Amino acid sequence: MNKRKAILFDLDGTLIDSEYFYFTNWSKILEEDYGLKIDFKDWITDFAGHTLHHNVLTLREQYNLTVDEEDIFFATRASYAKANMENIRLMPFAKEILDRVKKEDLIIGLVTSSYKTTVDAVLGKHNLLGYFSFFITRELVEIPKPNPEPYLLAVEKLGLAKSEIVVIEDTSTGCTSAKAAGLFCLGVSMHEIERARLNHADKLLNDLAEVEKYMFN
Repeated sequence: MNKRKAILFDLDGTLIDSEYFYFTNWSKILEEDYGLKIDFKDWITDFAGHTLHHNVLTLREQYNLTVDEEDIFFATRASYAKANMENIRLMPFAKEILDRVKKEDLIIGLVTSSYKTTVDAVLGKHNLLGYFSFFITRELVEIPKPNPEPYLLAVEKLGLAKSEIVVIEDTSTGCTSAKAAGLFCLGVSMHEIERARLNHADKLLNDLAEVEKYMFN
């Protein structure tokens, strides 16, 4: 791994423990507005790590709900604002791995399907924004993950050979995007459902502490 010059991190589920936050907000909306009850296993299985558009299609096709994407967008954004995204915790060892990558003098980028307001709120709360050289957020791309566009844009910003870049992702959606862009991808998840879907990662690890050991020891 010593030839690597840049690390690209995903955000949700990789650096921040956001999935339960998203689940509690979505599940309340789905129950109150559409009469649908889902549990956390349903969220991880069908919705976690996917775009709003994908989740709306899932609700239509798998759950037989009549759902308008714009309505869900505004409902979820309003719910997030009331719930205060600043309360989202970091994933275990997130700060430590960022410190290590910075110490090794590697470039750090963030590639996420979340909006910049989310990035600013959560990473700003934890004083982590300064670790990143750039942010690829939902506003900057036409087609989000699993399309390769977000990672291809990151490669363009870095100006490095693809062989010099490592991606760290926690979902099949993100890993698919990275691999389609021609990048080396470390999958990191402790969820059995997601681990089974990460079989196309170059290496599958349990957590960020294992990522550090793999990369630097």
